[in-house]
Amino acid sequence: MFNPFRSLKKKRKKKKTKARRARRQGSGRAHAFLWWLVGICTALVFLMVFVLSDHGLYQLWQLKQEQRAIEQRIQSLEKENAALAEERNRLEDDLEYIEKLAREKYRMAQEGEKVFRVIPEDSLN
Repeated sequence: MFNPFRSLKKKRKKKKTKARRARRQGSGRAHAFLWWLVGICTALVFLMVFVLSDHGLYQLWQLKQEQRAIEQRIQSLEKENAALAEERNRLEDDLEYIEKLAREKYRMAQEGEKVFRVIPEDSLN
């Protein structure tokens, strides 16, 4: 038997299905936008807390650079300290070194020696 309302029911059902799909697609876009927004906010919070804060990555990098510079300064001071300790030991014990320094640095001479001073030509004019 032919039911005229049957085709109307199918049409209504199709309309409802299309409406549901449209709502799902719209809500899907809203969901996607919401997730993007949450992701961006999370990234900004991460950036602010872990990178730019007082205890962040940038501050940590600066402190590491400062530590390396201080360690290099310590090494150079240790080398200088060792050289000065060696110099002190030579001045305490090595008479030949003391004599060499006295002659070169302080222009001293032993008894009976003559010291000649060479004057460059530039200073004569």
